Amino acid sequence: MVRKLLAGGLGRAVVILGILFFAVYAIVALILARTGFAYSEGLAAGIMAYLFIMGVLALWLLERRRRTQPGAVAEEFLMNSRAVHDIIGAPVKVTIPDPPPAARGPGQVSVDCFVAGPDGSGEAMVVLARLEKGYQVLGADLDIAGVRKSVAA
Repeated sequence: MVRKLLAGGLGRAVVILGILFFAVYAIVALILARTGFAYSEGLAAGIMAYLFIMGVLALWLLERRRRTQPGAVAEEFLMNSRAVHDIIGAPVKVTIPDPPPAARGPGQVSVDCFVAGPDGSGEAMVVLARLEKGYQVLGADLDIAGVRKSVAA
């Protein structure tokens, strides 16, 4: 579930988290107000604000960890690529048999993957640039039923 939440980026995940927390705050404040508890809105707001900040921190840490793993970045690229969807259909299932280890410093990494979809399956080689703050996809080569196709980032 967190992977799907982060698939649209950290900003989108924070907005969705904020909407969820505001809805829960409204329900909790309403229940506390009906019980006659004094300072119900302030107490509920303080608790929800603290939980929201902790939730955003947890999402940020998960996103940062995900960006530093080349296999995770390659998998997300293949699962969200419109060109891959056009070739093998959606949803795309990605399997990485031997993920490369994360490293430091600039460089280039290739990740070999197996991809499968409703319209076919095959192999993919995703080329990533290793940057200071994580990995960036440069492109991918797909081999589906003997047909090779390059996919740009």
